[in-house]
Amino acid sequence: MSVLMVDIGGSNVKVMVARDGEMRKTRSHSKMKPHQMMEDLKPLLEDWEYDKVSIGFPGIIRHGAPEREPLNLGEGWLDFDYAAAFGKPVRFINDAAMQALGNYKSGRMLFMGFGTSTGTAVVVDDLVVPIEIGMMKLTRTSRLMDRATKAALKADGKGPWLEAVIEAIELLQDVFHPDETVLGGGNAKFIDPIPENCIRVGNDSAYLGAARLWEDGDLFAEARASTWKIHRPSEQP
Repeated sequence: MSVLMVDIGGSNVKVMVARDGEMRKTRSHSKMKPHQMMEDLKPLLEDWEYDKVSIGFPGIIRHGAPEREPLNLGEGWLDFDYAAAFGKPVRFINDAAMQALGNYKSGRMLFMGFGTSTGTAVVVDDLVVPIEIGMMKLTRTSRLMDRATKAALKADGKGPWLEAVIEAIELLQDVFHPDETVLGGGNAKFIDPIPENCIRVGNDSAYLGAARLWEDGDLFAEARASTWKIHRPSEQP
């Protein structure tokens, strides 16, 4: 069974239908609405076959559905009929949680994504928890969302941006004590050198997270109220 991954970002919407396959993308923007996204995706998907759709959504997900409009996109995302638009079954996960799920093996893992905005998730003993960290204070007057986003990189330059990113990584590592920290997102390529106990991954690593939202994956992440519980093959319900 083939899964279509749709990873909705503030700069691009990325799609894949195989873990090691081609990633295609179309531009997104601050006024983009879901019907516009579907129009832009049509030419990208017309020669692909898939049976179900996993959507990485840039916002809060509760009980498997979006709860709040994305901060970096237009309106209309809460009431849109995604299953009808794709003509396939659809499941949602927070976009940072999808990348965390795709890179998780066991134990305690921290994922931090640096792109248009910042996204974070922690996985502890097979439980995926997305975390909204943008409002976290790095200084008395600045928040993470002010210093570590794409806009901050452009406005402040690489040096101050990287300083803020490293500070945020070290702070969250102190808070969560992960066995491993995974760094992703379009701007992760600018993190050099890589901090201790960290690895850097590409956006394509999210595909395995998309596949794991369905029962026939190598792992299966079942949506709870605001988290995802990972089931191993012998434990799947």
